[in-house]
Amino acid sequence: MAEHPFQTAIHKLSQGLFRNLLLVVVVFGMLSGCNRNPYAPGGWPPNTMYPQPGAATAAPYGSPPLTYAPPQTAPQLAELQRRVQQLDDNNRQLTTQLAQAQQQSQAFRERADLLAQQLQDSVNQNKQLLASSQQIAQQARGLQDSMNMRGGARLTANSSLPNATAGLQISGASIIPDGDVLRIRISSDQMFAPGSAQLTPASSNTLDQIATALLQRFSRQRVVIEGHTDNAQSFGGFSSAYELSGAQAQVVMDQLVRRNGVPVQQVSVAAQGPNRPIADNNQPAGRAENRRIEIVVTSNTF
Repeated sequence: MAEHPFQTAIHKLSQGLFRNLLLVVVVFGMLSGCNRNPYAPGGWPPNTMYPQPGAATAAPYGSPPLTYAPPQTAPQLAELQRRVQQLDDNNRQLTTQLAQAQQQSQAFRERADLLAQQLQDSVNQNKQLLASSQQIAQQARGLQDSMNMRGGARLTANSSLPNATAGLQISGASIIPDGDVLRIRISSDQMFAPGSAQLTPASSNTLDQIATALLQRFSRQRVVIEGHTDNAQSFGGFSSAYELSGAQAQVVMDQLVRRNGVPVQQVSVAAQGPNRPIADNNQPAGRAENRRIEIVVTSNTF
């Protein structure tokens, strides 16, 4: 049976490959001295590609003696070790730099926190100074109005003031006409806890009536709230009688403005302390009478 052309081609290709392979073996044998008996002593030379350490390498017949050449791996290993060492050095440097950066960052955060706290403290101090300056301005205006009243000065005449007091009654307070002004006098012992600027529950009713009178009868009159004390040297939690009397007057003003809606531009405060007694401070009854709040309705308008 005739062979298929494809099988014939495969057969020829196999024969060609076999001949080539045989030729390679022959050439390799000639180059490596294959004419010697490998089983005879010294017949087959040692493997020069993978020699054993310390083993002598036999040279082919008629060739100079062969010497063992170790693989060229030592320089490569040295290069790798150098690179590893360099990477290790770089890593240590980066670790040191990272630690320093973290320390600097922590220092910056602490500095920022300190500056923020100092800024907040400054803001709080400015608020306190502003509140104090406003209170001082109110007290100065109240003192000026009080001096004007006692000196007979008048900025704007108001002939209707005496008429507005007709029939005015306020429980817990005394209504006292005083020349061109009207004084509404209240005992501090009735208004405040002893030696303090804390209003008692009973004070709200009296202040509500005073606010109603100011809004209905004296809506255009300037009003000065004066705080008075006796000559005692005990000031509660305050440093002086003036501070105590000013704080009490300020609390009354705040109550009239915030609770009752009296215009803030209408009222001011004045801390008189023990300067203007109306009774004898040598007697307990006189000292009690001197501890007072006076709502002074002036003839000046705003």
